[in-house]
Amino acid sequence: MNDSTNLNLAGAITALAAEKRAVGYAYDATERVLARFEAFCRVELPGLGTVTRASAEAWIASARRRGVRSATLQGLAAPVRELARWLGRRGTKAYVLPAGVRPRPVRYVPHIYTDRELAALLARRTAAATVPRPRSGTWSCRCCSGRSAPAACALPKPGCCAPPTSTPVPGSCRSPTPKGGKDRQVPVCGSLRERMAGYRAQVAGQPGWDWFFSGGTAGR
Repeated sequence: MNDSTNLNLAGAITALAAEKRAVGYAYDATERVLARFEAFCRVELPGLGTVTRASAEAWIASARRRGVRSATLQGLAAPVRELARWLGRRGTKAYVLPAGVRPRPVRYVPHIYTDRELAALLARRTAAATVPRPRSGTWSCRCCSGRSAPAACALPKPGCCAPPTSTPVPGSCRSPTPKGGKDRQVPVCGSLRERMAGYRAQVAGQPGWDWFFSGGTAGR
């Protein structure tokens, strides 16, 4: 085990970062936080060669005065805690910040829509998408097929909506280069397929129709 008793704070940070990188961690962002901590200590509490309770608490108090968010506060505390533990394992007395330096986040409580709320939502969305125009059908397509909006907008015009008798997957949409870099077939229900076919019949042959839901200067 390496001896860190003769290291100053900056040297300890450099040694910790080198050790982390040796086992495969990038550690760039964490090292930047620790470098900021060292610079803070050099100004506020000069001469320190370790993490003390005064330096760690002053670091957290300074962040709280700046009004940083809870997640940011955790990102400032965790590297200092790790540095203190690293120093302790090498025989240098260091103060480890307790885990409770940041408040627990408020637990998210999801809203479960009732059947009536879902029916009203879908009715409003359907009414808003009745007029065929650039991108007008993207909501219906992504809602009824489980796609994201960018995936719906990336549908190519040829062979987008396969008829029920076609191959390889009857009654489906071809989604080009999604996650993983491979095309896939996404099944769609009969009513959505009919709606997409009607939309295609109205916009087919228009200039610049390179994508199924085209629009804007970029073409998609």
